[in-house]
Amino acid sequence: MSIIEKQNEQSFLDKLSAQRKLYDKAKSLRTLRFVLCVVIIVCLSIARLVLPECHVIESVLIIVTTVALISEPILESLIDKYRTLAAQIQQRLDNELYGFEWDDCVCGKEPSDELVCDFKEAIINGKLRNWYNANIGNVQDENVAVLLCQRENISYDSGLREWYVTLNAWSAAILIMVVISLSFAEGWDLMTVLVFGIIPAIPIAEWFIAIFKDNSVDKEHLESLELLVMNEINKVLAGRDITKKTLMKIQNLLYLHRKNGYLIPNWFYHFKRKKSERRAAYSVQEFLKKYNN
Repeated sequence: MSIIEKQNEQSFLDKLSAQRKLYDKAKSLRTLRFVLCVVIIVCLSIARLVLPECHVIESVLIIVTTVALISEPILESLIDKYRTLAAQIQQRLDNELYGFEWDDCVCGKEPSDELVCDFKEAIINGKLRNWYNANIGNVQDENVAVLLCQRENISYDSGLREWYVTLNAWSAAILIMVVISLSFAEGWDLMTVLVFGIIPAIPIAEWFIAIFKDNSVDKEHLESLELLVMNEINKVLAGRDITKKTLMKIQNLLYLHRKNGYLIPNWFYHFKRKKSERRAAYSVQEFLKKYNN
């Protein structure tokens, strides 16, 4: 049975559903962190300027800033926990689909069936079916088919990340400047600037640092992945064989990418989904044209 046929079996759909739910949990926590550490602080800083007679706003801003500073590492730890488990379940799915063994050294403990059951949806979303391009089913060489699936996984979101991270970096820089500038509204009093400008800007800076850190680590994995995959694609087109060992190396790098990559919000994926699917499908079609000739 080919990968294209196997991908719609209930066992694989359950794992895909579970990893999606875990990623959604991690993204929800990241949204909470963004609202708490960025949105509320910026809004309170603006409200303090607009309503200078309402001194309660100043107290609320101090409290919210303190809560944000305390909760930031806790939320980040939970986000990392859910993201790692989601990546492990996806790795188990891919390993079983491709016929690979689990690598404890790279991926840690293999997630159990009980964990999959805990997080999978009771009713599987129809959009989870037929994940891979149907044309991959026409490839007779199993290793080549696996390579194309891996390439599709990589190309699906690689084009989104740089643009999204750049957008967030500019947003963070502007918001930090806004918060600090608003603290100057009542004059150049050092204590006021410190309490209502610099300290509230710290959670915003930490939010950006988390984005930058995740992206810088992931960028190395993604660049290694893309280079390795393209080398193997060129080997195939040159009529040379590819080994299962190399495919497993690619799969482990793909796991590290999923584990460390910054979480792109669902709304952004949906916004760019059709374009991402077109990019992935086009790359498969162009390869098959060359491969079949």
